Amino acid sequence: MKQKIGKALFWLGVIGIVINFILMYIQAQVVRVNTVETLVGTGWASREPLYNLMSLTMLIGLSFSIIGSLLYSVKKGSFFWLWAFVPIVAMNVAMAWNPSKHIPVVYGIGAGIITLAYLGILWAWIKTHTAYEGIAKTGKQIQILGYSFLYLTALFLCNVIGNPMQPGAENFPRI
Repeated sequence: MKQKIGKALFWLGVIGIVINFILMYIQAQVVRVNTVETLVGTGWASREPLYNLMSLTMLIGLSFSIIGSLLYSVKKGSFFWLWAFVPIVAMNVAMAWNPSKHIPVVYGIGAGIITLAYLGILWAWIKTHTAYEGIAKTGKQIQILGYSFLYLTALFLCNVIGNPMQPGAENFPRI
């Protein structure tokens, strides 16, 4: 039963992510050519219907796909799928929390968690990748490549988002 529910939640999540991707593409085109003032009343301004739908589909899409994939893949009687709520709670806090100033410690904690998670993934990959053969081994190699690019993206985002907030990093090169 868990596997059926997991599969359904996974595919609902995938649909939500695709809808979110389409809405984000449309929003990028609208925001690129308009100012904040001209967006008011169009649905794309912050806290308006299309913006809220875009945010909601991201939250629901990611949440359902994470929970669904963990429910589908766990052994009977396992509660490992409950770990899916950790990134969901983090997303909710990030979306709801709007601090009035830049708080570097939050970025430091986030960077530490991301780095530890990446190193944990590398360690697990090192221990298990030799057990696979053929197409499964190729899949594991592509998987670690994807995780590496994801980690690099996080590092580049630190440069883009964090450096402008640091007075001493004003003249650092931007990517």
